[in-house]
Amino acid sequence: MDTWFEKRRHHRLTAALQLYYERAGAEGKNSQVQRGFTENISMGGLYFICREPQVKQLGVDDVLTVNIKIPRHNYDLSWANTLQARGQVVRIEPLPNRPDAYGIALKFLEDLRFVNS
Repeated sequence: MDTWFEKRRHHRLTAALQLYYERAGAEGKNSQVQRGFTENISMGGLYFICREPQVKQLGVDDVLTVNIKIPRHNYDLSWANTLQARGQVVRIEPLPNRPDAYGIALKFLEDLRFVNS
């Protein structure tokens, strides 16, 4: 009998949240902040969707700073509305059902933290 088990270290939360990202270390140095949407997130990383022109500027192993917007009206977050972390790109893949979009898997290099933005 086959048994299935979860190989991931962290549970994933399926959530479509607005996300902004840029290359780590390039903040404020003519870097372009790009936008995407999370598909799922865990304590170890996240998977997000972005458009084709944005992905051409990214490569596997790139380090990004990500800011994930948390809707304040859904939660009592008067003190912060953004989760922030640095992460390393581990996979970039075209989405077969969305020809103009790509999925990007990001492994966190530090813990998520709340920030004001």
